[in-house]
Amino acid sequence: MEPESHPHPPQSESGVSSPSGLRRRTPQYLRRALTIRDAPSWLEGAAYGVASLLCVLLVWWFLTRGEVGDRILDSYTLPSPAETWRSIPDLWFKRELSISAVTSLARVLGGFILAAAVAVPLGVIAGSYLRVNAFLKPLSLFGRNVPVAALIPLTLIWFGLGEVQKVMFIFLATVAFVLFDTTNAVLAVPDRFLDTGYTLGTRATPRKGARLAAIFGLIYGVIAAFGWHWLTEDPTSLAVELTHAGFWFRFLGAFAAGFALWFPIEGHQVLRKVLFPLALPDIVNSLRLIFGLAFGYIMLAEVINAQHGLGSLIIISQRQGPREHIYVCLVIISVLAWGIDRLILRLQRHLFPYLKNGSS
Repeated sequence: MEPESHPHPPQSESGVSSPSGLRRRTPQYLRRALTIRDAPSWLEGAAYGVASLLCVLLVWWFLTRGEVGDRILDSYTLPSPAETWRSIPDLWFKRELSISAVTSLARVLGGFILAAAVAVPLGVIAGSYLRVNAFLKPLSLFGRNVPVAALIPLTLIWFGLGEVQKVMFIFLATVAFVLFDTTNAVLAVPDRFLDTGYTLGTRATPRKGARLAAIFGLIYGVIAAFGWHWLTEDPTSLAVELTHAGFWFRFLGAFAAGFALWFPIEGHQVLRKVLFPLALPDIVNSLRLIFGLAFGYIMLAEVINAQHGLGSLIIISQRQGPREHIYVCLVIISVLAWGIDRLILRLQRHLFPYLKNGSS
């Protein structure tokens, strides 16, 4: 006999549709949305992102709609989207928004590049030589747990009120995180790659390592010597600066530091050809994430004696108005940080196409 057909979904004894029947009646889109870890398409993900922003704007508009006296939130507490939009020309032309944005970006990049230049090679060494890691671990733990705001008075005491203080604030706020993540990235490289490297004859190469480390030292020296001239806003011309002993002391000190940091890595093939290359994708991904953290500190870096900068604009707008400029500056900070994040992500995918790097 042929099985009896069921024109209606299967039902239990109580008359309620069974789970299998419910699944068949549920639209495919909803089934996928309720499936754990079912990835949306690029277009679908973008649509969700736009919807999220529209929801924020809708709530913002709802809270600030109507005349000033009839609003849920007054204009002093939260200006309306239209008022914020109309304030952009004044912020751009009268308060030099573009100069402030470039200035803040330069400060963040300066401090973050300095942190990476110190902590990445130091982290590779610590991840390779565990006694060095044991020596540096307390410093890394302290640096990652110290309140960031506490660095403001310290950097003011140590570096004064100028640009050096702002760059060093970003450096001190991020260097421990870069060191910790770099060390863990190297430690995560499986031992079998070390064994393979030793089996293939990797060995110490001090002469070649010294040549390669000298190149890094030269780069460090040039950046330090000329970077200090820029940070201190020294009116002396570069031609005159080259004749000063201080210029060459800074160059030689940075050269020695760069050489010392990179010689242990470049001087042994197992570090140069095995550990560092295998850990590099994770290191770059970590730097991408920590850069966003560094950009979030810009307001603290510019809280004292900043002539330009997005953080300075926010503080001045909070004290003197207009309050609309605070929200514009926050959006600019987020967009700049997001843009750099996307740039580093594209670099990751270009350098390491065989890996899945970050989320888009």
